[in-house]
Amino acid sequence: MNDARESIFAQHAQRHPLADATRRLIDEIRSTEAPDAVLKETLSAVEKAIALLAPHRGQGGFAQALLADGAAAFESESDPMVFFANSPFIGRGNPLALPVEFSVRDGVVHGRGIFTGPYCGPPNFVHGGVIAGVFDELLGTVNVVHEQGAMTGTLTVRYRQPTPLFEEIRMEGHQAGVDGRKVFAEGTMWHGDTLLAEAEGIFIRLPDEVRNQIFGNGQGLG
Repeated sequence: MNDARESIFAQHAQRHPLADATRRLIDEIRSTEAPDAVLKETLSAVEKAIALLAPHRGQGGFAQALLADGAAAFESESDPMVFFANSPFIGRGNPLALPVEFSVRDGVVHGRGIFTGPYCGPPNFVHGGVIAGVFDELLGTVNVVHEQGAMTGTLTVRYRQPTPLFEEIRMEGHQAGVDGRKVFAEGTMWHGDTLLAEAEGIFIRLPDEVRNQIFGNGQGLG
């Protein structure tokens, strides 16, 4: 990684503790039974924090990849958690991101996470839409790792067992082939030795002229 890239990543990392604290705040708000006085005091503190940050709001476009050139800038040794720092699913700098960590070993994307109260669907289990979103991110990351960043065409999820809250969940995603502009990826989700869900994705690589028309210089794919 060159010095300019390292500087960008290091600067962005300074907001990670704040994003992490905000995720913990969201979890506390979801679960709290605090009295009105405590809720009002907390609201006041949050509004003060918003007022402190608001004058420094950045301008410009939005992309889940930290670098403007998006998927094209991903290097094989890159940590997807660093590269996709603004991702709504794994971005360490995004307070809405899920409690999930991705890593890459031998071209396979591995994930681990413990889903907390804010992600509840059925009682004591994770919402199915959250599971689908995680799979979309997992398989999309697989594509980028293999230099095949593409747009989601179809995502098929088969739910085998409910996914429990407050338990370690692991994931695995791998490439399943390329056919012209179509890119195929597959993934699984596990609780211990129990298969919870599996997914297949078909992703579409856009022609350069279409990508540039939509995104401008192709930024943010993946």
